[in-house]
Amino acid sequence: MELTKDHFTFARHSSFPKTWKRKKTQANREYRRKSDELLVEVKPGMAADDAALIADDLTSGLFQKSLLLKPLQKHGTVSVGEKVKLKLEKRVEMAGRRARQNEPYDRAAASAVRTLSALEGEKLVEVVRYASFLCNSWDGTKWFGLRQSTDPLDQALYFLVELTHGSGSEHDAICRNEEVRKALDTWLANANRILTRFRRARERKAAEDRKTAEKVNALRRAIQ
Repeated sequence: MELTKDHFTFARHSSFPKTWKRKKTQANREYRRKSDELLVEVKPGMAADDAALIADDLTSGLFQKSLLLKPLQKHGTVSVGEKVKLKLEKRVEMAGRRARQNEPYDRAAASAVRTLSALEGEKLVEVVRYASFLCNSWDGTKWFGLRQSTDPLDQALYFLVELTHGSGSEHDAICRNEEVRKALDTWLANANRILTRFRRARERKAAEDRKTAEKVNALRRAIQ
């Protein structure tokens, strides 16, 4: 009886008690108005003969047919049994939802690491330097271009940028797959070695340029 007789109102229909009370009031008011229209000719103090004539016209069938109470429909409320059924259906639908949400990020992580790990030689150096530039700057145009691109390398760079900027979805995708995480750590270590060599070479060239400039200045002063 509780499942069929008791009703439940969901939060999105929290105004149901007020609206239901208003609907009942309007239906009862309409019922009373129709009753008054049918009995408008029946006045206090009416003669018995006149009352008998009106009574002949107001048969019980006509009276009941004219005074049918408007049926009310409940919207926004369900029985307890229907509520239990909806909850069980939602539970089945929600099962595995988190795993389904994580699947695109897991695929993106595996694809990005696989693409980056396949780079070699000058292409690897070029990509490492470009990735360093992207991760240490915020260029919205380039970021949007990587996001919209279908090229696997662009998608890998976009994943790497998002990971570097602290995106939780990409970070969790890496942590969920131990093999992918180890492969990414290996690639990052190699990339750091390449950047270190490039930085040292740049610093060495800058030092040589300074020494050359000093020698040229010294020679000019000696000539003067």
